[in-house]
Amino acid sequence: MLFYDVFEEIIINQVSEIESNFKVFYTKDEALHDLRVAIRRLLSYFLVFKKYLNTDTQLLNTLKFFLKSSNIARDTQILIEKINQLDIFENDLKELKTYLEKEYGIQKSNFYNILSLSFDDFLIKINQTIVQKSYRKDGFFDFKFETITFLSLNAQAKKIKKIKPAKKNLHKLRIEYKKYRYILEILQKTQVQNQKIQERLIQLRQLQDKLGYVQDLSVHIEYLKSLKTILPNSINAIQALIETFKSNLKQKRKKVIFLLSFLRFFEINWGEYA
Repeated sequence: MLFYDVFEEIIINQVSEIESNFKVFYTKDEALHDLRVAIRRLLSYFLVFKKYLNTDTQLLNTLKFFLKSSNIARDTQILIEKINQLDIFENDLKELKTYLEKEYGIQKSNFYNILSLSFDDFLIKINQTIVQKSYRKDGFFDFKFETITFLSLNAQAKKIKKIKPAKKNLHKLRIEYKKYRYILEILQKTQVQNQKIQERLIQLRQLQDKLGYVQDLSVHIEYLKSLKTILPNSINAIQALIETFKSNLKQKRKKVIFLLSFLRFFEINWGEYA
């Protein structure tokens, strides 16, 4: 299979995912999350294969804008979910939960309105790119899908290994590991019997969950700090929640940094799955 034939199919499927989740934005509970994942995947595919593509900067900026516009809504949604799991502070957090639920509704509506204004133009642009095949780059027309995928895997692995596992780099590592996983998931579709790929994907998903949890806690703590002046009657409950999150964050961050250090120094042949 040639790279561009497979890439076009991947892009078409991803655009379809974006469209379908946009249509059920208010009727499907996980539509916001699934829409963000679909947008992020599409953006990542263009970025990890950029060496082999004629990339439309405007298209990439639109995808980045969509993600950025949905950050607050998704962060608020996750924070509400975490608070709902807490038995402690239940009575003290009523005001906070009421505020967050209202804020989530506002931010979700804002994101939907932004999408509504830009979505048709985005679809026209991406469909033109597919139909006109303007993403194809001279010099790579005869390259096989597996060849470019393996090269991209190795390039992404080298990029990850250059990033030191440290507190300040955790979010960056989370993003780069996610790109690596997306490439591997594409490869899995053509090599479904490859046990190495399946094992690696399980490890990466577990790692992503850990990195995501740490990032969520970091974001929640900073956001809760900003609410102290907005909700003065709940300041004690908010501070207690912050301290709970801080304690949890410290433990989780230490463990994930150790795991990242292990992967960096002991997993040698990340790009070799043949």
